[in-house]
Amino acid sequence: MANFLVACDKCKGSLSAFEVCSLAKSVLQQRFPGSQIVEVPLTDGGEGFTDILTCGATGLFHPIKVKDSIGNQKQAKIGLCEIAKLPASVTQALELPSSGKLAIVEMAQSAGLADLTSDQRNPWQTSTYGVGQMLLEAARLGVDAILLGIGGSSTNDIGLGALHALGLSIKNEKQEEIPFPSPSTWTNIRELGPESLSDLPPIRIACDVENQLLGEFGATAHYGPQKGLPKSEIGLFESEIKDLLNLLKPKEPKTFDLAKANGSGAAGGMGFGLSLFYEVSLVQGFQLISSWFEIEKKIKKADFVITAEGRFDQTSMDGKGPYEIVKVAQQNSTQSLVIAGSVDDKVAVQLSKNFPDCSFISFGRSDWTMEKNLSCARENFLSTLLKYPFSDLI
Repeated sequence: MANFLVACDKCKGSLSAFEVCSLAKSVLQQRFPGSQIVEVPLTDGGEGFTDILTCGATGLFHPIKVKDSIGNQKQAKIGLCEIAKLPASVTQALELPSSGKLAIVEMAQSAGLADLTSDQRNPWQTSTYGVGQMLLEAARLGVDAILLGIGGSSTNDIGLGALHALGLSIKNEKQEEIPFPSPSTWTNIRELGPESLSDLPPIRIACDVENQLLGEFGATAHYGPQKGLPKSEIGLFESEIKDLLNLLKPKEPKTFDLAKANGSGAAGGMGFGLSLFYEVSLVQGFQLISSWFEIEKKIKKADFVITAEGRFDQTSMDGKGPYEIVKVAQQNSTQSLVIAGSVDDKVAVQLSKNFPDCSFISFGRSDWTMEKNLSCARENFLSTLLKYPFSDLI
């Protein structure tokens, strides 16, 4: 009888992390009846962040209506967890008090790229206003700290929309408030004032990105095109951000210093904007998840580890969950399997040398379109894992 750990991330556009774990478990139950199977859904701070962490801490959900990144009303939720129920390693990493409540906020719920159609993806038009609404509601609930996941964002507004929802005054030349500020309205801004900003408890941001706000590897140049920004407009967008920073500097002298901090370019500058006026610190994403679910302990108890994500490639090695999982498994001489919609062959060959106890397989069909692979992801995942030769390894 084998002990399995199933620790899987989402397959974007097709399967949630919960669904991938459940599918893998169903295959293992069929092939190895009576085996112990432990499930840990992974999150990179994007879609599923609130669900995964809140359920993992047996917390509660608080519903809230917010504006999405293009101004439409939508339903979202905030996770509420008792700090005393969290592992000590989590409270230490987040520098939390020994008791009280922690709010879990997911940026992608109000400013998610996946919520927009391809023709709606345009960072000039998107705003983090809804994120500010969620942060404000968390504060009203009387929490002692906020954990914010910022993956999967559609925005590049340096958090200005969120700050406006929190009370930052943003006025045009007629001294009128700009109601839903997005970068397309920035040229109208003549005055920024933090005088009426609401109070927030300390904010901890789950983030694996170290890019600075500006420059060749900054928020706009590096991530803007992924969010729909034409490359020809990167220079103009960056110039307008600098103009905003000059407007902010009289209110916050450390504006340009904060823009140079590692991680300030994550999620279109979301953390940067909040750090101008609030107590904000970054926590490494996988370390947080690993501590939250005590993943290393689970790997040590497992005979075999399965992890998954939509695409396993060079970017997976930048601290993403599945890569970190197989790395820890190798350190413990535990056999592991990466099953992904697609696997970069060069990366698989490279990692096989360093991780000889790990195998890599793809469940997507190279002769199919992306759309067909996404629609058939469930069936392909099941059939691929059912045929995998576990018997040779366990």
